[in-house]
Amino acid sequence: MNLEKKRLYFQMAIGNLGMLLLGLAMLRYLSEFHDSLGQGLVLFGLIFVLIYLRFLEDKAGVTRRESNLSKIILVAIFLIAPFLLLF
Repeated sequence: MNLEKKRLYFQMAIGNLGMLLLGLAMLRYLSEFHDSLGQGLVLFGLIFVLIYLRFLEDKAGVTRRESNLSKIILVAIFLIAPFLLLF
């Protein structure tokens, strides 16, 4: 694996980690304040950010397989982490 590919994977990991931390922070905030409007805004905000990240990954030359694999890992961690942190 060449240096450019390693840098690309590192940047993808940092971006996914940022999305994970942002999502967990939003879940924690919403669990404290029970704001239904805020839940909708968070949901659509995350969807729009993920669409934009997909666009950026396409521009960076990330294959669909690599992108889908990183998203599956992100979703798996996102489903497990709230139980460990919030409950």
